[in-house]
Amino acid sequence: EKEEIAIESKKESEETEQAKDNKVIGLEKEEVANESEKKSEETESKRESIDLGSKIETSVHSMVVKTPFSIISEVSSFKVFPKINVKNQDAFVFRNEKYAEGRELDSKLLTTVQQYHSEAYCKLVSLNLHEKRMLVELYNQKVKGNNEENKVETSSWIPIHSIILESGNEGEVNNYITARLPVEIGKYKGEISLREKVVFTEKVIGIKEVEQEIILTKTEFLVPQVKKNGQNKFKIEKGSLLVEGYIYQCIEYISEQSTFHDNVYQLVQNIVLELIIQIIQEQEVQVRIT
Repeated sequence: EKEEIAIESKKESEETEQAKDNKVIGLEKEEVANESEKKSEETESKRESIDLGSKIETSVHSMVVKTPFSIISEVSSFKVFPKINVKNQDAFVFRNEKYAEGRELDSKLLTTVQQYHSEAYCKLVSLNLHEKRMLVELYNQKVKGNNEENKVETSSWIPIHSIILESGNEGEVNNYITARLPVEIGKYKGEISLREKVVFTEKVIGIKEVEQEIILTKTEFLVPQVKKNGQNKFKIEKGSLLVEGYIYQCIEYISEQSTFHDNVYQLVQNIVLELIIQIIQEQEVQVRIT
């Protein structure tokens, strides 16, 4: 019996030692788990801090830019010659008569004829706009050398109409009626080259959109020279075509909300604008009746 009691006590002591060992192992596992959780939390907090530091606050702004242009040059080719208001005066000189009371020093019969025509006007037929845009970042030390003025270059007007040769009316006069209709005097193409720099005060990281429109403020056909072509007929040999306007642009850009920046941001635009202008005048024309 004593041996059995000793064996049982020995077993109990072994079980107690094993339970103690299991508790110690469990505590060690809990400590390892807690340490891993702490490390993961520290890693997450570091990632969050890195993400917060790497986030850049941006905003969208807009700017309106108006770029004026003007083109004027001589035009001497016409599809139909324009007509202008003319004043003609004929004088018939009489022989000076003598009277008992005196004599005539000068005696004339004057006839004045004045013709009125509608003024020629201009119409924009079409336009082509070619652009090259560059967003440039300039260092502050080099800004002085890059602040050039905008450049504008214009070409002369090129006639693109076909010439109509004047010819007599065929057939009887009774087959035609006279009507006042808009007549194309000519059609001309001109080209304007622009180099424009738009300076931003913010730190610009991109151009979102550019809306633009061509606005003509003045179109005029000027007649500086008139030639008399016998029998009181006047013929316009040449004139000048004047077109003025501007390019309206609404520029949307993305800027970075930084505290300070030492650089200058510019939008450099190379623009080529092609205009086709039609000169129209209301004239009397012979319309054939068929």
